[in-house]
Amino acid sequence: MRIVTYNFLRAGSLKRCGHWSRVIRSLKPDLLLAQECRPPETSPGERFRHGQRDGFAWQATGTRDWGSGLFARSASLVPIAIPDYDGWVVGGQIRNTLWLERPFIVFSVHGPAGELGYIRTMQHILDRIAALRGRADLVLGGDFNIAVGYRQPRDRIRMLRGERDILDRLTNEFELVSCWQAANPDRPLAQTLRWTGNPSAPYHCDGIFVPRSWLPLLISCRVVRGSRWKQLSDHNPVVAEFREEQQRIHVNEGLASRAYLSQP
Repeated sequence: MRIVTYNFLRAGSLKRCGHWSRVIRSLKPDLLLAQECRPPETSPGERFRHGQRDGFAWQATGTRDWGSGLFARSASLVPIAIPDYDGWVVGGQIRNTLWLERPFIVFSVHGPAGELGYIRTMQHILDRIAALRGRADLVLGGDFNIAVGYRQPRDRIRMLRGERDILDRLTNEFELVSCWQAANPDRPLAQTLRWTGNPSAPYHCDGIFVPRSWLPLLISCRVVRGSRWKQLSDHNPVVAEFREEQQRIHVNEGLASRAYLSQP
């Protein structure tokens, strides 16, 4: 299973188009969490169209012509609304997939500044999502507009206390982990945003959070770079890859068998 999150940057233009096609063709996601996007059929120069058996959800952000979207390959999607955050938080329950045995809830998140600033607004969004805990496994991903990993003392960018509080809450209350940080321990956070005001600063605001129980399935998480991606957006895609659940079962069974046979 492969999960991708990507901010399209103001839904593209006639000269900067084909985001959906490039992500689907190049990264082959089973689950794509998109921000600042339009539906494929209304995106300039876009040829990609999702199939009837795919899950798809999209909402505009306020009066803008772009919003957030969610594509699930060969799966059904039952939308779940997060009041007051239409277009900023879009998702629902994923069912009947070929790539994960049990249903789960997923949200594509684009963190707004709101009236309270990014950090306090994100806490409010988490308050709303907290009510869904216990119904199914929860996956969050997107452009949070705050740091989505713990920074080390040697990092160039200082971590704010409010950012740490949110990560602590995701870890302790929601029992979620950052895929990138779990797959790349003890490494400085990779750059996911090339902010025009300082394109070299390693802003790490795009990420994917999954249940701690999924960690045995996590194979890798990487930030995708390259000149063609740079032309499409000032954000880099983040890709998390997981092995099939049955593979984990077989691996665990094999380890248990070897442990049993090695006992005196």
